[in-house]
Amino acid sequence: MRAPSGANAQPWEYVLIERGPVRNAVRELCERADREFHERSPVWLRQFFADHEITPIKEFAATAPLLVAVFGRRDKPFWLQSVWLSIANFITALEFEGLHSLTYTPSVGKEFNKLLGVDETWSCQAVLPVGHGLPDEQLKPRPRLSPAAKVHVVDGEGRLAPFNAQLPFEA
Repeated sequence: MRAPSGANAQPWEYVLIERGPVRNAVRELCERADREFHERSPVWLRQFFADHEITPIKEFAATAPLLVAVFGRRDKPFWLQSVWLSIANFITALEFEGLHSLTYTPSVGKEFNKLLGVDETWSCQAVLPVGHGLPDEQLKPRPRLSPAAKVHVVDGEGRLAPFNAQLPFEA
């Protein structure tokens, strides 16, 4: 994966998980971890899960043609930010190729690493199902804010203000 990384450390490791007994065990482990996470989550987060139809059931782990586990090497500088930059680039590349994915961030630990045979010091950051959508699948559009709505400006006096989508020299 080509992506910017702090100090060019490239602290990511991508593990492709083929269909079979190990992948079935990955699904079981992820679903168990998610059930536990949902149970201990605060009420507001459980409501968020309900509102967004997020459940511990990870059907994609069985149905996607390919499953990709993305790990971060915690012994490298700037590992966390760099790994997520690589994930963003990976998903963008998939979309460019006409493939579908989603970002699933499991709450798994060393048991997951052992199952996949990877170093126990690696930190699983995401599991990404990869494949084509169903022939008649219609993705539900989700409301998105404009980029300008998520940008703020600190003026010369240190006051935070909403971003005016007009550049200063365009006035």
